[in-house]
Amino acid sequence: MAATPEGRLRALHRALAAHPDEPVLFADLIREVWGDAPPAGPLPALRTLVKRLRRAIPDEIVTDASGYRLRVRTPGPCQLPADLPDFVGREHELADLERREGAIAITGAPGVGKTALAVRLAHRLRERYFDGQLYMNLRAFAPGPPVTAEQALGGFLRALGVPQAAIPAGLGAQTELYRQKLDGKKVLVVLDNAVEDLAEPLLPEEPGCLAITTSRHDLPGQLRLDVLGDDAAHELLTSMRVEGSPEERTELVRLCAHLPLALRIAGANVAHGHMEDYLHDLRGDRLDVLEIDGDTAVRGTFELSYRALSTGAKRVFRRLGLPPGADIGLAAVEALTGRDPEPQLGELVKAGLVDHIGVRYQLHDLIRLFAADAADDDDQAGLLALYGWYLRTAHNAVLQIVPETSLMTEPDLDGPGLAFTGRDDAGAWLEQEHSNLVAAVLGAPSPLAQQLADVLRIHLLVGRFESEKALVFRTGLRVAREAGDLDGQCAALYGLGMSAWTRGEYDDALGHLDEARRYARTPFALASIGNAAGLVHLEKGETQQAEENLQAALEIRRELDDQRGVGSALMNLGIVAGTRGDLRTAAGYFQESKDIGERHGLLNQVAIALDNLSVAHFELGDLDRALASSVESVELHTGQDQKRALANALASLARIHAERGEVAEGLTAARRCFDVAEEAEHPKARIDCLVAMAVLEPGNAERHATDATDLGRKIGYGPGVITASILLARATGSVGLIDEVLGTIEETDSLMDQSRALLVRAQITGSVHTAQEALAAAERRGQGKVASDVRELLVTLGA
Repeated sequence: MAATPEGRLRALHRALAAHPDEPVLFADLIREVWGDAPPAGPLPALRTLVKRLRRAIPDEIVTDASGYRLRVRTPGPCQLPADLPDFVGREHELADLERREGAIAITGAPGVGKTALAVRLAHRLRERYFDGQLYMNLRAFAPGPPVTAEQALGGFLRALGVPQAAIPAGLGAQTELYRQKLDGKKVLVVLDNAVEDLAEPLLPEEPGCLAITTSRHDLPGQLRLDVLGDDAAHELLTSMRVEGSPEERTELVRLCAHLPLALRIAGANVAHGHMEDYLHDLRGDRLDVLEIDGDTAVRGTFELSYRALSTGAKRVFRRLGLPPGADIGLAAVEALTGRDPEPQLGELVKAGLVDHIGVRYQLHDLIRLFAADAADDDDQAGLLALYGWYLRTAHNAVLQIVPETSLMTEPDLDGPGLAFTGRDDAGAWLEQEHSNLVAAVLGAPSPLAQQLADVLRIHLLVGRFESEKALVFRTGLRVAREAGDLDGQCAALYGLGMSAWTRGEYDDALGHLDEARRYARTPFALASIGNAAGLVHLEKGETQQAEENLQAALEIRRELDDQRGVGSALMNLGIVAGTRGDLRTAAGYFQESKDIGERHGLLNQVAIALDNLSVAHFELGDLDRALASSVESVELHTGQDQKRALANALASLARIHAERGEVAEGLTAARRCFDVAEEAEHPKARIDCLVAMAVLEPGNAERHATDATDLGRKIGYGPGVITASILLARATGSVGLIDEVLGTIEETDSLMDQSRALLVRAQITGSVHTAQEALAAAERRGQGKVASDVRELLVTLGA
């Protein structure tokens, strides 16, 4: 019996799925589908079948030169809110919107049901957009600051699989990456409560993607949503089990101005009877002959629902209108209200005033405004208590992630706050509350705003939240300046300086740090700023300025008996000494820093010290000790989840394996380094790893060294440029380049590389005199490995 068309379609799918992401030959596919009885024109018949299969499955079928390849799509993110179970009406509007091509805009008055319609439409369309459905409430009409385009794009990029550390800071770069992630995909984007300027960067332009935007403002190509018709309004009341005579229900619809939001709240109040009393209260003193407008209807239903609440529920409701975030968790509500709020929250949910979504609570923007308007001074005091709770809990969480964390401000940390059992617990809370913490900085008064910004500094820097860093630190600076708070200004400028440093913007970093120094009032602040400035100067290749800043920081921290700070300053001074070629002094600094870290349980510090020790041993020619230290460093860093430091350690490990001739192990470390460095957006580690790759793959040495040199110049990483340029000169045999490098070494005092550069010059020119200079420089600094290489060259040169 001949196979049916459906049977042939299944056979084709099976044949492709048996070899996912691999081309399957045309002949093999024809044989699998038709067996020994192919059609007269097998290739055209196969093409027709492939077209049908493409329409039937979500996976992509790619045409190769000799066959077809099935690219299996992984499930994309689904951020859509739950569809309303009692959604009614709007069938005409839904049918209209489903027929439209291109972006969809739904506009209308507050409470008219824009979000409910957009969510219902999105759920109807979601199967067409199998690569993901993104949702963002932009809060353009809510109390407090709206979500910025940068924040929204950051959330979308994370949902699309981009690590936080790889999300760029600027809106233009974020938008470009967003477009790249959507290219070739079918993604649905829902932008709720938007305005045109805010939504524009978030609208997908890629073919196959669709945006649904809701707004109170007019938008191009909009469907302007009207109130519910009579039939739909009565259907909604029926779905909510609202009883009463036809006349009573008709009057309720009229008094609610046919608005879905008002009808839902009214329905929650009369679902169990008392329709006549409710109508009487809702009429108030209004004359039946008057037309009821939307605002009056909404506020009227709010008023009645609020009046019907218990005293405790009223208090919780008023306070829920005050926090600036989009939603709130139970523990935060308890901090806001000062008591267990669950019974009152249950009452508010039942009354239709609060939505309970998962483990979070949220209010419609109009309800939030009503609640905030009703708040009194006592409720405002509850909001301040919530800000304090956020500050203390965030501090507890950050300490779990980075125990070495110290603050530049002096907040009151005594009081209620969550405690955490470990890094995972703390990290999960910070991730869940991230947007609310940022919103709290933007909404809190002085001194809470600048203190919370200071507390969040490490979280934002380690997590690479670029757009949020700018918001938080600049808000902290503005509030501190308005209040004349010197400590707050110093902390915010320090945060801005550290943020610029992590992005490789060294001049901006030094500018912020110099200004922070002018506001510093404590020895601890001066030491922190000096240490940071030393690091920036070091990465610029300015070793003299680096040493001056770091020595000053070390002196202050010894006076303060700040062992953590002493260990950090010693580490950085060791790097300066190593850069200058004073290897034994550098190793001494690193060992002392490691010992302090071990005594005080500072595993991050121990791991970094071990990495630096491995580099010192490497330069001294003790490759066995170098390897042992490096392996231990990588293991410790892996456990600490510090991606940038882990990338540095892996680059060191790759280079050590390269010098030991362990190519396979070196390539494994290098590949892992590239992955971690990309995830952490850490170009410095990529440069160091490319240097190792130039040694591991001699045939590609010129390409790797060129890439490292170009990237180093782009970010201003002087030491990396020098090291990579030495390898590039060796690969190309360029005397001019190696002489240029030697001149740079003299100017920057980066003497660690001098002997290696002289060795390369001797290899290129065959000069015995230059080789002897290289040997003298290597022996003077104890660089055993370089000295050994020079001696081998001298033998080759017959010296």
